[in-house]
Amino acid sequence: MSAQTWHNDSVRSDLGARVWLLISAVLTVIIVALLASTLVAGRDAPIGGFGDENGKLGGDFTLTSADGPVSLSDYRGKVVVVYFGFLNCEEVCLNSMRVLQNSMLRLNAAEQDAVRIMLISIDPARDTPEALARFAHSYHDNIIGLTGSQRQIDQVSRLYGAHYKISDEDRNDPSYFFRHSSRYYVVDQHGELIDAMRHSTTPNELTTRVRQLLSAPATAAVEADS
Repeated sequence: MSAQTWHNDSVRSDLGARVWLLISAVLTVIIVALLASTLVAGRDAPIGGFGDENGKLGGDFTLTSADGPVSLSDYRGKVVVVYFGFLNCEEVCLNSMRVLQNSMLRLNAAEQDAVRIMLISIDPARDTPEALARFAHSYHDNIIGLTGSQRQIDQVSRLYGAHYKISDEDRNDPSYFFRHSSRYYVVDQHGELIDAMRHSTTPNELTTRVRQLLSAPATAAVEADS
């Protein structure tokens, strides 16, 4: 083999090795991205695939409180924040309730009167209207605890893009625990869902968003991610 031939073969071999390294790097990035997107499906999971038949999120609903039926439309003219949780939630929901509470306390009396918070239980089998009322009012009088049949809760949660499931290992345990999304669904004075704020939202951020609607009512509706 001549020196020139050996040199050419060496160059082609080196080039081939670099191509394979590049392909391997690209595949690694793709795999990591796919794994990351799967792991994200937790507290702030994507809300795509929900909403009505047109992909629009939000809408009116009627559920049960300790004082009887309550509809979102009962509070037309007020800003409403909707949150989905359950009473046996030991960490996520408690943190979210403190955010809701502290956000309300940052509002003045007139602003508080123009805002309502709806805590919708995803655990109607265990959370009674009376227990929800006691829990909700321990944080603020303007928080309303709501429940209903499992079918009703499923319909409302899908309408708003919330999701939840009982972990497989807990399915047969009476003290079962839910994995669920955690978002603050902000509804304007016209009953339109304007924002679905993440679990990491601070009281100041939620208060600011609410005040924006109180001062300049919005009408743009949120649509589900395609």
